[in-house]
Parts: sequence; C-alpha cells; structure tokens
Amino acid sequence: MTAQQLLMCDDEPDVGAFVRRIAEDLGYQMHFTSRADGFGPLYRSVRPDVVILDLVMPGTDGIELLRFLALERSRARILLMSGFDPGIREAALLLGEAHSLDMVGIVAKPVRAAELRALLARLQDGAAS
Repeated sequence: MTAQQLLMCDDEPDVGAFVRRIAEDLGYQMHFTSRADGFGPLYRSVRPDVVILDLVMPGTDGIELLRFLALERSRARILLMSGFDPGIREAALLLGEAHSLDMVGIVAKPVRAAELRALLARLQDGAAS
C-alpha cells in the first residue's frame, strides 16, 4: 500500500512542521510550501490525495488556490485551516463546494493536535471507499 500524498500550503513553517509530525505519524507522505506561488508547480508534480490550505497568506489567499484547484479539476480532499473569522472560513468552504471540489472541513487555528489527528485518520480511512 502506497502512502497517501498530502500537500499543505501555509505561510507559517512552524504550523507546517506541526502538521507534518501528525501526518507522517499516520503514514502520509507530506509535501509543504510556505509560498502560494510554489503551490501550483508542487501540486502538479505531487498530485496529492489531500490538500490543506491556509486561507490568509501574503500575496494571495486560499481562495485563489481553491480557484486553481478547480481549474485543475482536482480530485483531492481539501481541508481549510485558518484562524480567520468563522463566517469567512465557512464562505470559503461553500465556494470550494460550488467549484465541485471535495471540501472535507475546516480546522481553526490554533490547531489542536487531537482534532487534526482524528480528521486526517478519518480521511485516510475514507481513501479505501
């Protein structure tokens, strides 16, 4: 069984390192970029099973990356991660769904390890279905 590919884009490398520890413990192969302009090329080379996007980053935002994923006709399961206003997070989730993306949820920052571990484990279990 090959490891599921997880791609994360977040301007906070410490958050990426935190997610990496949890994801790799669960058997994911994690890829990370802290720059939104590096997301597209990395996405195309990895073709991840799961994508985690920060909604607020310098120079662009998670909404632009959702548009990119829609244009790519992404089949990845997409998780939003943000400390932004809950209404904005929910609007971004609905926008992704409107673009026919597989939006699986929102994790509020600061991220709780147990919550993220449970969600990533559930996504991994759902891969077989």
